[in-house]
Amino acid sequence: MIKVVVIDDHAVVRMGLKYVLGVRKQEFAFAGEWPGGAGAVEFVERTDPDVVLLDIHMPDRDGLTVLRELRAKRPWQKVIMLTTSDADNDVYESLNLGAKGYLLKDRDATEITQALTAVMNGGKYVPAAVQELFRKRQMTPNFTARELEVLKFLPTGMTNDAIAERLGVGKNAIKNHLRSIFAKLDVGDRVSAVREAVTRGFLK
Repeated sequence: MIKVVVIDDHAVVRMGLKYVLGVRKQEFAFAGEWPGGAGAVEFVERTDPDVVLLDIHMPDRDGLTVLRELRAKRPWQKVIMLTTSDADNDVYESLNLGAKGYLLKDRDATEITQALTAVMNGGKYVPAAVQELFRKRQMTPNFTARELEVLKFLPTGMTNDAIAERLGVGKNAIKNHLRSIFAKLDVGDRVSAVREAVTRGFLK
């Protein structure tokens, strides 16, 4: 029997997960729910679950903060993060912090129970899209100092000429730096470069 608690600020999510676990009551025990990040760590300590389903984004206290505290107080605690986006940069950080899995909130009952079982058996549950995110993040481009300077200007929408003037270099140099940045990020334009740089943590 796998004892599970749910920490999420959306009541409909908590109710849905409670229903999913109730259908498989021979395998799973719904041990309780908590409506936000504040007080969540103490709730987990009281209920002592096998697996925590933890929302990443909560208004009162975010899931990453809760995860850090849980890992500090209960390093053995198995946690699966819940979110609405597989492109969320927080997913990378949460798995690096020790979460054992990641689930989109709209997944079906089969995937939810598969994730819980895999994590309980000592494995991880990471969808293909998140594995690809990890692969890209771990392949750190060897940007030069000048390329990093140019990269930081891209979200501002400044033209090549404006960036060149700001950095005191020729516009052809900026074009060359952009070509190198695009190649290292495996993208073809400025918008994609900014998106990829944010996803991989090179831009905030």
